[in-house]
Amino acid sequence: MENFELREAVYLGVQGYGEAGVDREQKAAFLHRFQTVAGEIALPLRSGEMENYALQNLLKVGYPYQIKIQDGAVMEASETAALDQPEYEPPVRGTPGKRTLKNFLQTALQPVGATLYVFGGGWNWQDDGTAPQATLQSAQQDWLRFFFSQTSEYTYRDRNGDEKKKDPPHSFYPYGGFNQYYYAGLDCSGYVGWAVYHTVENRAGCPGYVVGANRQALTLCEKGWGDLFRESDQPRSLCPGDVCSMDGHVWISLGSCQDGSAVILHSTPSMSRAGQPGGGVQIGAVGESESCEAYALADRYMTRYYPLWHQRYPTALKAPGLYLKLREAPLGRFHWFIDGRGILFDPEGIQNMGPDAALRCLFQET
Repeated sequence: MENFELREAVYLGVQGYGEAGVDREQKAAFLHRFQTVAGEIALPLRSGEMENYALQNLLKVGYPYQIKIQDGAVMEASETAALDQPEYEPPVRGTPGKRTLKNFLQTALQPVGATLYVFGGGWNWQDDGTAPQATLQSAQQDWLRFFFSQTSEYTYRDRNGDEKKKDPPHSFYPYGGFNQYYYAGLDCSGYVGWAVYHTVENRAGCPGYVVGANRQALTLCEKGWGDLFRESDQPRSLCPGDVCSMDGHVWISLGSCQDGSAVILHSTPSMSRAGQPGGGVQIGAVGESESCEAYALADRYMTRYYPLWHQRYPTALKAPGLYLKLREAPLGRFHWFIDGRGILFDPEGIQNMGPDAALRCLFQET
């Protein structure tokens, strides 16, 4: 007969999180902290799927679980009492599995303005592939809880962006190379991978689409879903829906304006109005100055539809010399096939719209 114990507990995270020596090389031997009615305990995790770190990819800091303890280790865990659901309805929602360009962009808009930048967010706990949450629509509830638990003082890494002020034990940044807060928000590649998944899949558990930012555009091209262009051979205009991999970052185009500036969707650690590097999923602009057309459009939509975000964060403007530098492999701009050769269709003709028309269509403005 099995000898085990069931306990109600709140997960508190890895023991020694952020301390020297608590890093990914020892991740299989970590002790994990739980708060029980009898006090705090620290135990190893030993699920039947240890090679996949199944329990680590289930547990979320601050959430309640029923845990099964056997032979001094946690063998199983199941989330118990539901946490309060934030009262928030995204201005735009996608439809899982609806394979149109409009739905891809509406899906990408769903986390905008209420999802913070978390380095490794959307990647799994062990930081080598897609997080289970990146295949779930319900993941947005975790992002919302985290967003509403923070303020403009949130920093994804170091206070004031100053490395001398880093505080690893109390940081959301994975200094140890594993993602304790992988479920709490999204980084750039986690965001694009989540948006692609919920456009082409209509159920959880399929292989994910989160890959390194530098290779994300190329990976979509290799699936046969579109073309890849580089700086030297790309057309002048970015099209709505294009996925652009630059060095260390990936973003989604909403199109080029007449003055050459561009409106984009991305998860980026932009500065808050309190001067902290936080940021997250937002509509932004690529242009020479705030007087460009793209900035005016991005600022209008972030102000109108995402007022709480706009209270915390000004609209982010990025430099064309950095964001459009896509020449060297594997970098590039992925452009969806919409003529039956790929996986998406475009009955609304969004790919040929400018950003003003595309945004009005996506937000269903008359």
